[in-house]
Amino acid sequence: MNRYGWLGIVFGIWLIIAPFVLGYSNVVNAMWNDIILGILVAIGSYLTNAELRGARVGGGGENK
Repeated sequence: MNRYGWLGIVFGIWLIIAPFVLGYSNVVNAMWNDIILGILVAIGSYLTNAELRGARVGGGGENK
């Protein structure tokens, strides 16, 4: 994971809670758009970070 790999997860969580914190949860389309995109961003960032971490830990067998 690079130095700022966790930022995507934080932004995803922010998108999930933003409609409730900023007070536009009564606008249903905007609320669900932010929730769905927040879930996708957080999961995508987590999987990318986990993939990079796995490649760095287990890699190195191809240099024989």
